[in-house]
Amino acid sequence: MKSILFKIWKFPKLSETFIVNQVILAIKLGYEVRILTEEVCDIPKNANQELFREYKLEDKLILEDYKIPKTKFRRALKVTGLIFKRPDLLASLLRFYRKSQRKGFFAVFQFFFYKKLRDYDIIHIQFGTNKNPVDILKKTGFLKSRIIASFHGHDLYFPINNRIPNDGYYDLLFETADSLIANTPFLKEKLLDLGAPAEKIKAIPVAVNTQYFKPVFKKDVDKKIRLVTVGRMDELKGQEYGIRVVNRLIRKGMGIEYFLAGGGIYERRLKGLVKELELDKFVFFVGNLDQKRVCTILQASDIFLMTSVINKAGMEESQGLVTAEAQACGLPVVAFDTGGVKYTLINGETGFLCKEKDLDDFATKLEFLIKDHHLRVKMGIIARDFIEQEYSEISVRKKWRETYG
Repeated sequence: MKSILFKIWKFPKLSETFIVNQVILAIKLGYEVRILTEEVCDIPKNANQELFREYKLEDKLILEDYKIPKTKFRRALKVTGLIFKRPDLLASLLRFYRKSQRKGFFAVFQFFFYKKLRDYDIIHIQFGTNKNPVDILKKTGFLKSRIIASFHGHDLYFPINNRIPNDGYYDLLFETADSLIANTPFLKEKLLDLGAPAEKIKAIPVAVNTQYFKPVFKKDVDKKIRLVTVGRMDELKGQEYGIRVVNRLIRKGMGIEYFLAGGGIYERRLKGLVKELELDKFVFFVGNLDQKRVCTILQASDIFLMTSVINKAGMEESQGLVTAEAQACGLPVVAFDTGGVKYTLINGETGFLCKEKDLDDFATKLEFLIKDHHLRVKMGIIARDFIEQEYSEISVRKKWRETYG
């Protein structure tokens, strides 16, 4: 059985359900999986804890702790012991040390920690920023594992996190990785712009569990039309535009209600906007939801609003997994045309794309859907079929089987 080591900074982060899904997909494919992380997040408070229990993910965690002694004397003593026990690794250590970003005792402890991870067939880096020191160890020949790096969006916008400049930051990773994964053609172009070798890039979307996210029959066609947006609350996700569009339609007498799932730094601001516009009886905040409750709220809704926009840093949505999950539940989508969103729906068939931040365009197309029940049903059926063909676990699993080998 082949083994895969997933390298992740923090795990499991609430906003990164797709990482958990990727790990589970590898398990389903029959690989022996371990998860290397610098920090284990609070699992009992995480929205994915049911999946953690089912697939025993907590038992697969490896904490990236180099166990560096606090005092300089103890550090020197321990380093001496490590080198003395494995003099055969001295040449490899020196090659790594010369290329290491950090010098001193840290590099030595880091090297000997990764010595324990040399037997994995594949190291799958999630987010390019988690490359260190894998790219260096592969370059020096110390690691023989195949290297796969998945990029998810913000890790391709420089300066990354407003602190990492584009000074050849990914050059060594592009050289040493066997495969570079983008979740949409949009991110593939980003990689090419940064100089990644075209022959190494593969576009593989994040998969949707279509056995889990599926439509349910809705009896009452005379009820209020339920709109929904799911996602962390920040500038990029653009929920403010959804609220403002709903406000316009409410003033026109539309029988609608709008549910916002998620949390984040913009939550207070968004609630303030709802209060300012006197929409408390029409717009509802339901908080962070686990996968089961996300599925439930999608199934109970009629139209999904994908409100993501380009933020001030120039970042755009790379894919938008929840757009695919909504369509899997039979919901048509109204979305701004930004980033990779256009690849997650068929404009005019499974939903509508709108000019970015254009409230008139968004409101017009949404009103059109609200008024036409039969169109919503028709688009929902096509949407479900589209996701099964392009984004289901079955279709995506084949691509990962080929990539993992």
